[in-house]
Amino acid sequence: MSKVYVSHLPPSADNDSLREYFSKVGNVISAEVVIDRATGRSKGFGFVQLSTREEAESAISELDGSAWDGRSIKVAEDRRGKENAGDASLDPSKKEAPMGYFRAQPLDLGIRKKRKLDPFVEDSSIKIDYKNPKVLSRFMSERGRILPRRMTGLSSANQRRVTKAIKRAQHIALLPYIQD
Repeated sequence: MSKVYVSHLPPSADNDSLREYFSKVGNVISAEVVIDRATGRSKGFGFVQLSTREEAESAISELDGSAWDGRSIKVAEDRRGKENAGDASLDPSKKEAPMGYFRAQPLDLGIRKKRKLDPFVEDSSIKIDYKNPKVLSRFMSERGRILPRRMTGLSSANQRRVTKAIKRAQHIALLPYIQD
């Protein structure tokens, strides 16, 4: 299957008339005129899906520049369609450009750090309690300081609760408190 892009359509064009116009070239699978949501009128372009690539090529060669209701329509290959991209540099299994292919995309080398998830959200059996130094020590550095959210992966509410519990546990000497 191959898609073609049709532009400069007359305002009277709809899906059925577009299907009928292209049916003289080949087997039309689908025909769609793009409609403006606000006004409900045609935007003047659409897409036609034909059964084979050869039919799409013949539609481009025969109907490009032809007259329809006094307008010269343009017919071209659909460049946004992934199935007929035809570029050998793109990976056909992904059907999209790999990361780093365009300048605006970052190059993905697969060494990206995984985002830490809040353990209290994942496992509801774990409670934030100042009486549990084993759980609280996971959110402290070796020097006894409370780790920031970007390192712990906690939500802001759970970070505040953990901070409060750690300070309380340090105050009653369940956790070590080291000053610089």
